[in-house]
Amino acid sequence: MNNLHLALLGEIMVKKGIQHVVVSPGSRNAPAIIRFNRIQGLRLYSIVDERSAAFYALGMALETGETVALLCTSGSAGLNYAPAIAEAYYQQLPLLVITADRPEEWIDQGDGQTIRQTHMFANIIRKSFQLFEFSDNPDEIAFFARLVAEAIDRTQYPVSGPVHLNVPVREPLYDINTHPPFQKVSLPAIAQTVNQISPETMATLANRWNDSLAKLILVGQLPVNNNLSKQLRRLAADGSVVVMVESTSNLKDEDFVGCIDTVIEGLNPETEAALCPEILVTLGGAIVSKRIKTLLRKINPAHHWHVSPDVEGFHVDTFRSLSLTLPVDSPGFLDQLAGLSLLTKSTFAANWKQRMKERLQKHSIFLKSAPFSDIKAYELIFNQLPENGILFLGNSTPVRYGQLFNELNGYPIQSNRGTSGIDGCVSTAAGTAMLCDQTVTVITGDISFFYDSNALWNKALPANLKIIMINNGGGNIFRVIPGPDQFEELGPYIETAHQLTGEDLARGFGLNYLKANDEPELNQALKQMHHYDNRAILLEIVTPNKLSAQVLKDYFKFIAS
Repeated sequence: MNNLHLALLGEIMVKKGIQHVVVSPGSRNAPAIIRFNRIQGLRLYSIVDERSAAFYALGMALETGETVALLCTSGSAGLNYAPAIAEAYYQQLPLLVITADRPEEWIDQGDGQTIRQTHMFANIIRKSFQLFEFSDNPDEIAFFARLVAEAIDRTQYPVSGPVHLNVPVREPLYDINTHPPFQKVSLPAIAQTVNQISPETMATLANRWNDSLAKLILVGQLPVNNNLSKQLRRLAADGSVVVMVESTSNLKDEDFVGCIDTVIEGLNPETEAALCPEILVTLGGAIVSKRIKTLLRKINPAHHWHVSPDVEGFHVDTFRSLSLTLPVDSPGFLDQLAGLSLLTKSTFAANWKQRMKERLQKHSIFLKSAPFSDIKAYELIFNQLPENGILFLGNSTPVRYGQLFNELNGYPIQSNRGTSGIDGCVSTAAGTAMLCDQTVTVITGDISFFYDSNALWNKALPANLKIIMINNGGGNIFRVIPGPDQFEELGPYIETAHQLTGEDLARGFGLNYLKANDEPELNQALKQMHHYDNRAILLEIVTPNKLSAQVLKDYFKFIAS
């Protein structure tokens, strides 16, 4: 009987807790599809485009925190997984990437759909494994089982991330019969551990912490974590401590400083001095705000402690001031710190909170008279999000506009901020929507939407997915950031100006469709779109590109004044 290693692979996946497998059709992986589909406990999702399929699996992993498997055929098919694998690697999301392959003797021998697949994801993968077809030898079967068990465990430990299994599949491909039960194989498990800083080191850190009058805890991208909110709230009760959160941190409290770009715009040397931290502690993933990166690199805090259990990305010196890496998880460290922290009299937190209050008042004043443009559209969208939902912010302008609105603080937010590419945003949101009962609203720019249009070519596109596409005729981010708007190449080569619409795509793929060209139409469309629950919907919002860029520049001038 042929390809029994595929049957054992599927059975081990189930025993290790994998439930969801996103497959793309192909010949070399067809035996694995057939085997997996006949194993109780595995649910398969078929998506033709491998790039979209990988991001779809990424969204599933985002929603559940559990390992999701991918399966594709041989040759260049697997290369299309690379963008999502890179995102999973840097966002620390668990994917088991399975690529079918020719037997080793056929590599570089002119056979079709054959490339060098071993270690094809080097530098963006936690670990790669080359599997093999075993005989009846019990030692071979045990070895195979151990490799697969380690691969699956590696997707979660020591931190989550993508792992690659390259699996040779020999012809005849479709000689698939019922196989006898495998002999009992031993599958090693991973023991749960608790990482802590040694008492001696923690005492030294606590002394420095308690002696400081200015401590800033900056939190980047994180999944929702109510326990972390409580821990940070406890520390933020100290007048010398500021907890600064990005919208993607999924943290909210009246004692936290959010809307970072709005708050720090227009700082002068005098205010900088009052807001300058002596100790900087960073938690979580990527930081969106370029303004806070620039400010902290300029300030150069005396001490920067970065908390991360990821031994691969060890010394992350984003602000060029790193003094200490703490290789533990954030909740564990904060528990230790809170237990030794003493309340300190200081105006540091009060200075930051007063500035946030003033800037948010200016934010509200500006938006009351702002014309219909990108920022006005985002205000209307954010004010009408469904109560029970998840917001997926696309890269480029959506995630940056999300930084400006206090209304988003505390609303569950996801985003592909591991590598910050525009590819795969709608596909990822679709994967999230597939495994949750809430409404998932994804906001994407037009270039990102069209780039990922194969996300709509998906029989598993769930009805709770709401797609909002801001169509300003190109990559409008390049009209906002300093530099590109001064060159004649902006339109044809950088901004990629276009006159495309999403209506035909929506209709062709069977989505509901709405369009808004001004504020009244947008208000009406936002009310309507949440009543469409029979299938996914696309709301296309047409905004003026040049005006939108100018309004955003005027916004920051007003905030800074």
